[in-house]
Amino acid sequence: MDKALEDGDLSELSSLGHFLKGSSATLGLTKVKESCEKIQHYGQQKDEAGTTDEPDEKLCLSRIKEILVTVKEEYEEVEKVLKKFYATATPAAT
Repeated sequence: MDKALEDGDLSELSSLGHFLKGSSATLGLTKVKESCEKIQHYGQQKDEAGTTDEPDEKLCLSRIKEILVTVKEEYEEVEKVLKKFYATATPAAT
């Protein structure tokens, strides 16, 4: 996503947002899913809900940049929880 954002590639950002939204939903990562859905919508030049056109490409890229910071923070939180869970759920090697 960082590369697509750097390139200003809204189509790629939408596609990646869609992919990560689905993966996050499958894993039950609701916050990450919701943020990725917003990226998908802005990549399609829609508002965050995906209901209204947003013709300003720069505004969409700016909002994606802000959301991407949030997504990374949310992912780090989830990663810590999952690592802790699986570390305690896995029997110690003998």
